[in-house]
Amino acid sequence: MNVSYQLFLVIPPGLEDLALKEIELKCPVSPIQVHKGGLELKADLSWIIKAHTQLKIPTRILMRLSTFKTRDFPKLYQKFVSFKWNDYLSHPEPEWEISCSKSRLMHTGRIEETVKKALTEAMRKQPLGKDWEKKHHSPQTFYIRIVDDDLTLSLDLSGEPLYKRGLQKIKGEAPIRENFAAAFAFEILHDLKTEVTLVDPMCGSGTLLTEGLTFYRPLHLRKFSFEEAPFFKGKLIKLESLDRSLPVTKALGFDINGELLAKVVKELDAKLPITLKNQDSLVKKLTTDESVILCNPPYGERIQIQGKRGSFLKEAWEKFMQEDRPLRFGWVLPSDMDDLFSKAPGYHLKTKRHLKNGGMAVTFWIWERES
Repeated sequence: MNVSYQLFLVIPPGLEDLALKEIELKCPVSPIQVHKGGLELKADLSWIIKAHTQLKIPTRILMRLSTFKTRDFPKLYQKFVSFKWNDYLSHPEPEWEISCSKSRLMHTGRIEETVKKALTEAMRKQPLGKDWEKKHHSPQTFYIRIVDDDLTLSLDLSGEPLYKRGLQKIKGEAPIRENFAAAFAFEILHDLKTEVTLVDPMCGSGTLLTEGLTFYRPLHLRKFSFEEAPFFKGKLIKLESLDRSLPVTKALGFDINGELLAKVVKELDAKLPITLKNQDSLVKKLTTDESVILCNPPYGERIQIQGKRGSFLKEAWEKFMQEDRPLRFGWVLPSDMDDLFSKAPGYHLKTKRHLKNGGMAVTFWIWERES
């Protein structure tokens, strides 16, 4: 009998609709409740495995373990003492992430102290086996969230954030997170009727390109926290191949940082059909035929640019749209620059998505060339 678990997928705010569409394409399940910053659903262990190895937009996946009302510390203590920890715990000293709002219990330090004492007492009654020592299990992370005196206890199934794929370790000075890159690549490419070359004219470490090429490729290049949990029972993870891909035949990246590109080429080692060139994309035309340009340009924050950022980005905008003229053009910019790039001759606006990247309000734009 398959056991269904209550799950919450943490999604970068602003990308919930794309994450929902990704689930529908890769590992459909219903019903799914959409919240700001996450998706809530019920699924079994096989779905949990699929989700971790196939989904590219979520940040992490949490398992909801218990929900109850608590207004005082004795009640909190008793609830945690009586909880069936042996069903979920793989290490006697887990980490705790605690948040409170509109609750009588507001002191997160005292909440953690109470929970730790309760767990110690619970372990006397239901001692943990020695597997965690023999197999060198890592401490898990449990999330405690209290809102209006309602407490929700969740177990982090992922461990490190899911955007840490294990595929690429070389990074530039201001890399875009892999799950943002995956979402942007998916949105600009998924509904195209023709195959294209994906081009990033300011590619840095090439994250947008690698995510576009591997969006439908299952990955298990790193461990997930749930693999050490008691309910997993040491099963082998088999990667199910997906009979689809984004319509990209090859990827082409340009950057002025030749040293970084050399490191990336060495790391990828022909694993993906990516060509990287040390070239200033504002000087030479990008020979791309039918292409899609997607980029995360420097804003002058962490990567220095020559002159004012508005002038630099306006020059890039005019060069890409007037000279290179891709089938589609997409980039992510600080939202305070929205007025500078609202019109593009010969193109119509397909997407304008507002979100936050690294705490900064940004806008993801997609324009499509008119027929």
